[in-house]
Amino acid sequence: MLEFGKIKPEELPDIIEQKDRTKAGKTLPAHGLYLMEVYY
Repeated sequence: MLEFGKIKPEELPDIIEQKDRTKAGKTLPAHGLYLMEVYY
């Protein structure tokens, strides 16, 4: 299990390429998040 801050930025492309969500660590619920504005 990965903890916050343990993934190095240079590891992200490999994690995305593997398409394995478990390698990216915990996903937290989006409680209280909402779209405020869209810029075009």
